[in-house]
Amino acid sequence: MYNEYILLAIAVLICGTSLRIILGPTIWDRLLGLNLFTSKVIMLIVLFALMREKSYLLDIALVYTLLGFISIVVIAKFIQEKGKI
Repeated sequence: MYNEYILLAIAVLICGTSLRIILGPTIWDRLLGLNLFTSKVIMLIVLFALMREKSYLLDIALVYTLLGFISIVVIAKFIQEKGKI
């Protein structure tokens, strides 16, 4: 019963994180917002997988976690070196 409320709360937090991505005064704030966005989406996928008892969604969450981590590291390196990878 409370799981739906938790899903809704995470969805609202995702919207707030989207504002940080859009309105962030620096590029680092936007990158932090993107990292928060991916972590909240992962929480949403894992909770949904537990609610529906679908184990394949946990695999999707794991792949999304790895892709999110690699992309954040690559983008941060790109920004730090001013466009030179």
